[in-house]
Amino acid sequence: MRILQFILFLIITGINAQNKNASDFFESHAIYSKVNNALSFIDKSKTIMLNDYDKSVIYVLVTPIHEKYFVVSLKNQLSTIDKQQFKCFKINDNRFVVFVDRSDENFGKTEVYKKNFEIKAKEIVSCDVLFKKLKENKLPKIPENVFAYAIFEETFVYLEDLATFDALQYLEIEYDLNKSSK
Repeated sequence: MRILQFILFLIITGINAQNKNASDFFESHAIYSKVNNALSFIDKSKTIMLNDYDKSVIYVLVTPIHEKYFVVSLKNQLSTIDKQQFKCFKINDNRFVVFVDRSDENFGKTEVYKKNFEIKAKEIVSCDVLFKKLKENKLPKIPENVFAYAIFEETFVYLEDLATFDALQYLEIEYDLNKSSK
């Protein structure tokens, strides 16, 4: 009986691990919905698929620029940002979310920053696995992309800047343009 319970536990744990998304890592709906959009974009971008980037490790980098402003970008190479600030979260073996923790900077000490960029610390994993996989990556660097957002009143998020490849595909995701109206 114990063996059956253990096997059931492993199956449930495996299913839960496969269903992770940014809402498992960020407290703020404003942040996690935008990160989930970027994760969806990985699977729909023609540029990513045509260049086989989807076969490599891709991480979504979330970088606070100010207490109410953040940038989301896709990477498959190591960033030049101070890796000591990285907080890593694993979606699956080839997908990660990396948050640049700016809490030690001036604007990072404000209550607004803490509220907007609060993370679920229990979900943090070591970034070493990601760094190792990125070193093994032989594909060229993903083209530069920036999804820049401003947060208003903690819930409304405005897409302020979109400088990305496949911009129209991303806007379809961002504004749910693929949903059919019934």
